[in-house]
Amino acid sequence: MPQVSKAPLKADTLEAKLGIRLHNRKLLHRALSHRSTSGEHMERLEFLGDAVLGLVIAEYLHNTFPEADEGQLSRFRAALVRKESLYQIAQAWSLSDYLNVGEGEREHGRIKSSSIVANAVEAVIGAVFIDMGWLAAQKLVIHAWQPLLQSVGSMDVRDAKSQLQEYTQGKGWGLPTYKVEDLGVGHTPRFETQCWVQDKFYAYGRGKRKKDAELQAAQRTLIMLQDNRGDEV
Repeated sequence: MPQVSKAPLKADTLEAKLGIRLHNRKLLHRALSHRSTSGEHMERLEFLGDAVLGLVIAEYLHNTFPEADEGQLSRFRAALVRKESLYQIAQAWSLSDYLNVGEGEREHGRIKSSSIVANAVEAVIGAVFIDMGWLAAQKLVIHAWQPLLQSVGSMDVRDAKSQLQEYTQGKGWGLPTYKVEDLGVGHTPRFETQCWVQDKFYAYGRGKRKKDAELQAAQRTLIMLQDNRGDEV
């Protein structure tokens, strides 16, 4: 059995910070528990929260930008729900202080993977949706994302592969490379991609399409590099 981080679950403090009060505290505990711990973990809530977040943001953009076409709205939404934006929200919530992860996922008292912290935001949204309903989840998202929503017109809406390429070239590291494995029809997700920078592996990506897997791997790699863990490249 993996050792579990002793970081306490401060449910009351987190709920007060977010302006919520869940009836079922077990949902919040699950949303804040990584799969490296024993017992139930966040991944199913993360799946649900991702869908809720996408719909809240899509509705907001649809109502706020009546002149924008579908392509522009899609780019805005992608910029608002990508891992970098989720990680920014997680930092505002001080979410890493509340996460339960196995000892192998912590280093020097901090969670090693920014993706774990970012994914927990979606899990919390999923927990709120189940426990308190659509309006509460919508309110949580709109309030938390308000700084990003106010600046969405000036956000960098390039996809993760383009951003990563510019980042690595700017550092003099050359182009990132991707190693894609097609797991075959019937596998969900079908494609698995590795992202490498200067012959160093950084992150996996998975998706129904090759492009989706590459974008996820690029996004996770970019978060790692920008989180001051890419200095050794």
